[in-house]
Amino acid sequence: MRIYEANGTEKSEGMRLGQYVAQAMPLLPVHVVRDAFDRRDVKIDGRRAGRDEIVHAGCSVRLYTNFEAALPVVFEDENILLVNKPAGVTCDQDEWGGMTVLSLTAERAKGAYQPRLCHRLDNQTCGLLLLCKNDESERLLLDAFRDRKMEKIYECLARGEMRPPAETKTAFLIKDAKKAAVRIVTHETPGALPIATKYETMDFDGTLSRLRVTLLTGRTHQIRAHLAFLSHPILGDDKYGDRALNRRLKTTGLKLCATELTFFAGGALSYLDGRTFRITAPF
Repeated sequence: MRIYEANGTEKSEGMRLGQYVAQAMPLLPVHVVRDAFDRRDVKIDGRRAGRDEIVHAGCSVRLYTNFEAALPVVFEDENILLVNKPAGVTCDQDEWGGMTVLSLTAERAKGAYQPRLCHRLDNQTCGLLLLCKNDESERLLLDAFRDRKMEKIYECLARGEMRPPAETKTAFLIKDAKKAAVRIVTHETPGALPIATKYETMDFDGTLSRLRVTLLTGRTHQIRAHLAFLSHPILGDDKYGDRALNRRLKTTGLKLCATELTFFAGGALSYLDGRTFRITAPF
């Protein structure tokens, strides 16, 4: 029997338990959660609780099941762990107090090593995410990502037809930490960081363009905000996107995936230099 735990946060204060579990334990399928509640195998602070129980900040939630939640592993050796992160799973700090990439990979490691993030993906973005297993690989990979040596390529669905079909766009990005959002401006201004986003059109179906996007700079929400600024928001983006289009196309989830990662780290990881890992976008 597996036990999945979450701790109520200010964000979850007053939520019904069924809704909270769905947010805090995103890798558990609907039927698994339903069955656990039906068996009375969900507890709050040690007592059995139903779907309509109210969650409070600081409470302990436990769900018991035989289902094993796991992140799909793309590649692994003694130095690194490359996973295919599903949308909805936060890398390290979860506002729901539940499952994260780090908690899931630490459980998988069973104490053999301490997984560490080398870079991050937004909660709603899926795809290739790299973790390291030791001090040396961490140092090399953090330096490689900082110096833009590692090549990251994304695939997305964006509104409208891109003109021209391929180009590199530059602008400036301003981060608003209080709103957990960014905005794009065309000119340099205090607090703004330069950004560069390269896109190539893979296909256009008359409504949506499938794009291959290369981040030449890596800023918070860069692809989402930059494409929206260019009047081509990503499908399924409710923060920067076209909500009317999302509703009309009955879209669920952000259509943005990190599909390719090419290594250039050197040192003890030079055996991986030039190697490209690819996955297929799930949309």
